[in-house]
Amino acid sequence: MYYYTNEQIIDLAKSIISDLNDKVFFRIYDFIKKNPAHKNRINPAFPFPQQVDVNVIDGFLIIEYIGPEIDNEEKFNSKIYYQPDQSITDFFGIVKKYNTPLLPFIGTSLTDTNYFVGNSIEYLCDYFYDFQATHTDMVLNGMIDFNTINKPTAINNCTFFYTDLSGALKIRHIDFMEIFPFSEQGIPYHDDNSFLHLANYIISTTRPPYDIKLHKILNDFIELISLDNTLEPEITSFIEKNPELLQLAFGFNKLNPQKLLIWQDRTGIPNLKPDFLPEDMSGYCNILDFKLPKLHSKPIVGTVNRQQPSYEIDSCVAQLEKYDEFCSQYVHQKWLLEEYKIKIDKPRKYIIMGHSSDFSAEDRQKLRASRDTTFFTYDEFIDMARYQLYRIH
Repeated sequence: MYYYTNEQIIDLAKSIISDLNDKVFFRIYDFIKKNPAHKNRINPAFPFPQQVDVNVIDGFLIIEYIGPEIDNEEKFNSKIYYQPDQSITDFFGIVKKYNTPLLPFIGTSLTDTNYFVGNSIEYLCDYFYDFQATHTDMVLNGMIDFNTINKPTAINNCTFFYTDLSGALKIRHIDFMEIFPFSEQGIPYHDDNSFLHLANYIISTTRPPYDIKLHKILNDFIELISLDNTLEPEITSFIEKNPELLQLAFGFNKLNPQKLLIWQDRTGIPNLKPDFLPEDMSGYCNILDFKLPKLHSKPIVGTVNRQQPSYEIDSCVAQLEKYDEFCSQYVHQKWLLEEYKIKIDKPRKYIIMGHSSDFSAEDRQKLRASRDTTFFTYDEFIDMARYQLYRIH
């Protein structure tokens, strides 16, 4: 185990970042400037990442390049982490709670691979995730044993799907990362020749085209839901104007936003207007509503022996059940088809609200079982949309 002073680590990180800027990033920048048609196939973290993280842990130097690159910005943020007692397994923090087979690392690079561990497959099926459509390799219930890395290694466009200790879906996407095992002399790093090799490797490694415009839209959405005074209609309106986010996250074909549901028996019951009646791959539509990202109460309340959904949750579910009542009647199914070209029969009900810290896995399962409604948090929605951005062709 090697120990360094904080000053030594800071000096090392400054040197690394300066060399990367001069010998790698600007070389890629010059290539793109001369060959603009190649820009959309180069890893989206380059030429100038949003952030570069320099991590020094027990036995490894790890440099992560986080995208998307900041268009027309020849600068980037950087962070330095020195945790000499942290193992590389703890650094990735993905397989702690699972009895997951660990696969030895072979070669010097890991490219375009998705790993699925824990209950992530179950969650992704809820998301209508199309596993056959992915353009990357897949590993189910298996994980790389990072401790077996014994030479400088690159991880390029890889994603790890897992569930955390509370049962929430997590997605760890790596745009680009370098891992350097310590040598007998201590912390190794590039020389002039390997800097050139790194730049050429990034330039020559193709990636699916990346849509920077969509990422900007996603960032705007994150900003919107982070404001304390944001209202539900503002969220719904944003998604309606930018349907790509919901299509990316859940794979819906069309969203059918804000359709006025008019009772055909003229009973005087107020008409309804669900946020979305999204069409899935079957051609049939479901019911989906956005609620506020901040819960005012726990989702499950009561004593241990008499637990029940909170009033806040029940109110949301009751609203969707009213939509479901409308859509379950044949006269309305026929009217929806004639009026809006919407096919609907036994729709699934979805609510997006709160954050992953608000819902335990047990809470979510109870709500699905007792109220026949699936809850997704804003964290999960944003993570799925962000991940799908990297799969666009």
